[in-house]
Amino acid sequence: MNEGTVKIEAPAQEGLSDAPAMSAPATLLGIFTSPRQTFRSLAARPRVLAPILAVLVFQILFGLVLAQSGILKNDTVAKLEAKNTPQEQIDKVSEMMDGPMKYAFVIGGPIVLTFSLLLTAALIYFMANLMLGARLRFIHYLCIAAYGSVVGIADQVVRMALAYTRGTLLVHLGVGAFLGEELNPLMRVLDTATDPLLLWAVGIQALGVAVIARKSFGFGALAVLPGFLILVSLSALQQ
Repeated sequence: MNEGTVKIEAPAQEGLSDAPAMSAPATLLGIFTSPRQTFRSLAARPRVLAPILAVLVFQILFGLVLAQSGILKNDTVAKLEAKNTPQEQIDKVSEMMDGPMKYAFVIGGPIVLTFSLLLTAALIYFMANLMLGARLRFIHYLCIAAYGSVVGIADQVVRMALAYTRGTLLVHLGVGAFLGEELNPLMRVLDTATDPLLLWAVGIQALGVAVIARKSFGFGALAVLPGFLILVSLSALQQ
């Protein structure tokens, strides 16, 4: 049984243990410039602290920008007005969001992000290991999810910049950019699914699975597909 296990696991590590080691800052830069080499280095020594801290710092910064910009307040008031909410109630909500309530996103954002990373890693672990036969540890998948989120910062930066200039979080980077501001649920899903920056981040995760598991890119794409489908499906809930 042990010999059989060695034969199955060997291909996943063969040739990767000899990859040159990279420092934490080098991996954070390398995931953008040379992702394949970066993942080859991370295969022997998966890192999670550096990428998670990086995305948490950016999440906090995004939360502070939202809190100070009044974007959340603008969107909330717009939703209430669309529902013909009495002006007195709108004024109360507006006053509340001018207070400490506006910092709720700063606190909640990192919590949601951490949960999202764990869930993403679990989904990839289920697909790659349990369904498709890879032989990697959970820490590898958490590492892959975290570095994918680092690349996803680019998507957040662009969205935040557009939201700041427009005064609303309703920003479309996919086909929705050509379809106007008001999108039905199906179009919101399609818009998210065609967001090039989001696809870049998901592609990085697929590449990570492929490189570390010593499989094809198609294998990695299948492993990350369920998480991607869940993400784009949640777009339909956006208002």
